[in-house]
Amino acid sequence: MPPAPLAPPLQSRASDRVRLARLALDAALVVPDVLGAEAGVHGVRVTADPPAGPLRGVSVIAQADGRYAVDLRLVALMVPLVALGEEVRRRVQASAGRGGLADRLGTVNVEFARLLTPDEAREAEDARGAVGAAPAAPPPAVLPVAPAAAPPRPGPGAESMPGGESTGVPRPPSPAPPAGPPGEASER
Repeated sequence: MPPAPLAPPLQSRASDRVRLARLALDAALVVPDVLGAEAGVHGVRVTADPPAGPLRGVSVIAQADGRYAVDLRLVALMVPLVALGEEVRRRVQASAGRGGLADRLGTVNVEFARLLTPDEAREAEDARGAVGAAPAAPPPAVLPVAPAAAPPRPGPGAESMPGGESTGVPRPPSPAPPAGPPGEASER
């Protein structure tokens, strides 16, 4: 008897979650004034699509009611954002309806990661074109590594700061305690 497979076979059809992610991203990217999508600093707005690769700029998460919330992180021109967000939402909902997924679509959240002026958008497009036209150079065999910097040393007064931290500003010296037995002030 052959051993049981370790993992279930790959599905030939994408899940509703992945289909929603793909159609939401496609719908958002054709809206005028939307220039692109970003995954974010920590790569939170990404949906895995094994056959096609990761979908950057969209995250689709199951809601308690069985539908899926769609979160989009977009780059846009400087325009009225409320209206742009509503148009993106409307197009995502229409696209889900055409794709037979309207009943699976929950909330659609639109976040704008960056806003560009028309000049910045042209510069970004020119830079993207220049990078695509330049021949790819082979990576160097050895990459230079910068030495690690020593951590900053606490300044004077660090021990009296909460958590032992210092602001880096020295504190003035404390006045000398009064002379004589405790509780009695000296008269000079």
